[in-house]
Amino acid sequence: MRVGIFTYSMTEGVFSSFYSYTRQLLAAMKRLEPGLEVVLLNPYPNSQLPWYREWPTYPVPSLRLVPGAATWGNLVLHQAARRLQLDILHDPCGIAPFLAPRNGYKRIVTIHDAIPLAAPEVQPLATRLIFRTLVPLSRHTADAVLVPSQDAAQNLERHAHLPPSKLHVTPMGVHTPEPMEPSAVRAVLDRLGVSRPYFLYVGALVPRKNVGRIVQAFARLRSEVPQARLVIAGAAVYKAHQIYREAQSLEGVVFTGHVSDEELHALYYGALALVWPSLYEGFGRPPLEAMAHGTPVITSSVSSMPEVVGDAALLVNPLDVEAIAGAMLRIWQDQGLSDELRRRGLERARAFTWEATARKTLEVYRRTLHG
Repeated sequence: MRVGIFTYSMTEGVFSSFYSYTRQLLAAMKRLEPGLEVVLLNPYPNSQLPWYREWPTYPVPSLRLVPGAATWGNLVLHQAARRLQLDILHDPCGIAPFLAPRNGYKRIVTIHDAIPLAAPEVQPLATRLIFRTLVPLSRHTADAVLVPSQDAAQNLERHAHLPPSKLHVTPMGVHTPEPMEPSAVRAVLDRLGVSRPYFLYVGALVPRKNVGRIVQAFARLRSEVPQARLVIAGAAVYKAHQIYREAQSLEGVVFTGHVSDEELHALYYGALALVWPSLYEGFGRPPLEAMAHGTPVITSSVSSMPEVVGDAALLVNPLDVEAIAGAMLRIWQDQGLSDELRRRGLERARAFTWEATARKTLEVYRRTLHG
């Protein structure tokens, strides 16, 4: 089986969840099926990412920006698929640039969520335009659509009118993290300027992640527990100035910006809990990552989060600042609750592996190719 993977947004300086998903998926598929042939359709031929030396690549530099990928990218990828004699062209980035006539190969897209359709007010204009055009058209242009959760599938069916027969749920995985010595954790936290005890948020600073309400909840917690701290680890992406403004006069808040894998591991290991009451997620990896580290989780009772965390986290209404603050206070006061959430979280995380994701994806590949 010969598969072409479109690697839009996967280069240095772009902290893309697409890259993490695609890298882990391909590595797991290769372990399961060593004969799988993969070619990366690379918009960034000058990229120094090791990723582009691990797999054969085919340059498509004209598709490095969204306008190109979403317009003439249809023809460029079609020509590449024919030249490379692909069996499958897979876009893991949700753009679905498949308008050109197909000719002997199958087309698969991973759509990670329906946020621009379900909650357009929290997304940039360019993203909304892509979702309003190419994503609904994928019901005609794609042979199969991979989604990470039942919630994402239901939203794409409802808002983009994708037929259930084309939607395939392939949940993401998580690796069991390497243990870190307490001294190593302390060294990383010192380097980041982080003092314990702290609650942790991980992810991009965008409105739908609800970071503003986390800050408001933390302010209420500090009125009762002045020694508590909040660490916000993630890159400023869209309307982050609003979050900075809310936290400006509040003591105990640390913004780390984007962190390395080592730094992220240390932050998880050192945290009292991950606070992650996102308004909408197609899957939501940080709660799963936190549970794999044995870190208690506070997350939303809506969207895909209950599907991911099961009974291994505290679920709150993400619009209720008092509820978020109350959950943080419970974690602070109740060591028995923290220990129980830690135990349940570790057990829950073991159910999500990249091998399972890869196995389901390969099943879709085969079913799409052979009917």
